[in-house]
Amino acid sequence: MATASPMASQLKSSFTSPITRALVSPKGLSASPLKVLPSRRLHSFTIKAVQSEKSNFQVIQPINGDPFIGSLETPVTSSPLIAWYLSNLPAYRTAVSPLLRGIEVGLAHGFLLVGPFVKTGPLRNTPYAGGAGSLAAAGLVVILSMCLTMYGIASFNEGEPSTAPGLTLTGRKKEPDQLQTADGWAKFTGGFFFGGISGVTWAYILLYVVNLPYFFK
Repeated sequence: MATASPMASQLKSSFTSPITRALVSPKGLSASPLKVLPSRRLHSFTIKAVQSEKSNFQVIQPINGDPFIGSLETPVTSSPLIAWYLSNLPAYRTAVSPLLRGIEVGLAHGFLLVGPFVKTGPLRNTPYAGGAGSLAAAGLVVILSMCLTMYGIASFNEGEPSTAPGLTLTGRKKEPDQLQTADGWAKFTGGFFFGGISGVTWAYILLYVVNLPYFFK
């Protein structure tokens, strides 16, 4: 087996000896020896998110846990008191005919519209404030009735079934609301016009015919 030459052995010892020794004395410099530090191993760590076993209570969440319904359930909208109040509004009482529901909505609007027109109208400081305000309220009822008529013509077609859903949010079957038909909306509009004019007339009678001692007139 061939042995290495003396020159190769000398070169090998000159390259390996400074690394193997603990102290190195640089040539041409008068200083303290340099200490060769051993190589350090780099440590790596991983951060992992762990889900808590106890889930937080969500105040606002999709209704019935289904995000595809497109409605949110909050402590206000899902409380029994709010649900009872909304279910008693004329728009949600599906068991009542659309005509009677329109009359109820019209009576409330017509009766309440007289006051703002009387007290803020251009003739509020004249003896004709009551009559002018009542006529203005009646005119607004007519305009709103025309808007309801145009909406019904644009939204519903004669003879088509109701567009209201036939299922509740809990999956229970129900009769579709007849208000969402052309005939039902026409009855609702007629009832709103009649109820609105009646509400304006009743407010005028109470204020200026019966002449009750109201603080504001």
